[in-house]
Amino acid sequence: MNSINNILLLDSHVDISKINLSDYEGLKIISFDFETHTILNEKNLEHLISDELLSNTNLLMIQKSAYSLSQWFNEESIKEYLKYENVNLGSLVQSEFINILVNYSKKFQECLNIIEKFGTEVNYISGGLNYEIMKELSSKLIKIKSKNSDDLFFPLDSINIKMKFGIKNISKEFSIPQNIFKNLKKISEESSRFLLNSEINSDKKTILLSEFSTLSYEPLLSKFSNSQLNAVIFNRRQPAVWNKKTFSIIKNSKMIVENETTLITSKIKSKIKEDSVKIEQKINNMFENSHFFTSFFSLEGNSFWKTFSLHFIKYFKERAKNFIHEIQISKQILEKYNFSLILILSEVGPNEKILLQLENSKNIPKLLLQHGLINDSIEGYEHNIANGVIPIESNGGIVWGKVNENYLKNIGISSEKIHTLGTPIFDNLKKSNSSFENNDYVLFATSGPTKEDSFDLTIKTIEKNIETIKQISETVVKKHKMKLIVKIHPSPDEFDPTEILKKISPDIKIVKTGKISDLIKDCKILIVVDESTSIIDAHLLNKPVLSISVKTEEFGIPTILKNGSCLKSNLETFDQDFSKIINDENIRKEIKNNTDESIKNYISNTPNNSKILLSFLEKYVNET
Repeated sequence: MNSINNILLLDSHVDISKINLSDYEGLKIISFDFETHTILNEKNLEHLISDELLSNTNLLMIQKSAYSLSQWFNEESIKEYLKYENVNLGSLVQSEFINILVNYSKKFQECLNIIEKFGTEVNYISGGLNYEIMKELSSKLIKIKSKNSDDLFFPLDSINIKMKFGIKNISKEFSIPQNIFKNLKKISEESSRFLLNSEINSDKKTILLSEFSTLSYEPLLSKFSNSQLNAVIFNRRQPAVWNKKTFSIIKNSKMIVENETTLITSKIKSKIKEDSVKIEQKINNMFENSHFFTSFFSLEGNSFWKTFSLHFIKYFKERAKNFIHEIQISKQILEKYNFSLILILSEVGPNEKILLQLENSKNIPKLLLQHGLINDSIEGYEHNIANGVIPIESNGGIVWGKVNENYLKNIGISSEKIHTLGTPIFDNLKKSNSSFENNDYVLFATSGPTKEDSFDLTIKTIEKNIETIKQISETVVKKHKMKLIVKIHPSPDEFDPTEILKKISPDIKIVKTGKISDLIKDCKILIVVDESTSIIDAHLLNKPVLSISVKTEEFGIPTILKNGSCLKSNLETFDQDFSKIINDENIRKEIKNNTDESIKNYISNTPNNSKILLSFLEKYVNET
């Protein structure tokens, strides 16, 4: 066996075609991401995958550490440096910061494990972040050229947003970068303010809706015009109006749309500019406390602050500037209206956190409205907290049904804070009249690995997801000769399987935007990856669901995958399970019976949830 003298650490920021591999005797190549792994396979170059050196214990530690380290802003020694208008600026990056920490910590732990496996006597050839980390771990380094990229530290800036613009028969799907999306959103806001001129009725109480999707919540929004409430919608991450339909919904609802255009003034712009200078100085002073940061940012006693700080300080200063802007806009809307209630869909979104913390919002009740399927396993607690779906800072939570009510009670949320009312997002579901036999296509809803989960980042999970998409599609189309529609998850960084699917069959229809319920109502069966809110859509539309397991179950298994309302499968048994659900009417009847019971526990008050929720809100603001 040839001895290893040189180890080449490669990621997608290094162009391997510009490296002369023959220059290095006894070379071992280690790939650090899926793109590099794929290129090396295509070139038939033997290599080690970096995450193969990580145990499940390592991966779980990385995930749990990301959750705890993301709360750095709560440390007493730095809290005062972060306060602006009573808002903790550090808290506003928490959601995005978990993504950064998981990705960076994984790379750091991999480098530690590489040193442990191969020692410090070999040469490590690397560039970019790999070089920065290895510089602290080994003295035998060879630096190679790497593209300068801060993608890891600005994950929200480097993803594309999928949007559909236009009217029903003349529309176009776009995948656009965040900065262009923000510009388009601003144009939309500027134009819509001249068209939407609803006014406050002084005889009614006023509530604020933050970050509500106009299309998803149409059943609720449409009822405000005849309610005893004034409703103001305030969306900073997504426009309230962007096409003819959303314009019509908002106008008919008589809701008031507030945004930057309607709230910001030249005086506020000047204040933002002045305060940004002051806050940057405070942040500089905070980061001089290197002892705290060196000690705090570590994995099992191994500090990674020295290299991490080179990027994190720049990242946080940039985000803080944006947050000062957002805080001042939010402050204006709270001064403009006398709100009796603030309704939010998440406790981790930066704009929602601002509304929860601002001084002039302290006496305004806030309610967290459940907006999607929650993993109600005890193991999923930290994950749910990180996703802001548990009412910790809010005055209460509005949940869909008994399943989530019981879950919140089990994790310590008091009964007084829980309001079980159902959800308006399914109110407009219209069941198809066609029978199972007459439906002619299978619907497959993909949901790939995320970039906030250490287990999902592994090549093993990514390859399993791709193989799952291939095998399911081939089985449905080639073996069972059935039509297939694939609906890609709307997440901006979702894996796009279009190229893979078109190789299997050009007849496979791929849908990237729009409501999945429109596709479910006429499908024969819905196939999902792990758990998904679309399971509820299918249950309400009387469609059988087959859930195929791809991801690890470190966050536990939700009730919906344990109560028999879905046929649970895996890659090895998929063909057999798919045949059962397609050909065996008794299996479908059994699933249907379980589905009916499941829906009773998951969704209360169907199908009048919008009316019930609105009545609750009217009563709530008059009693608090």
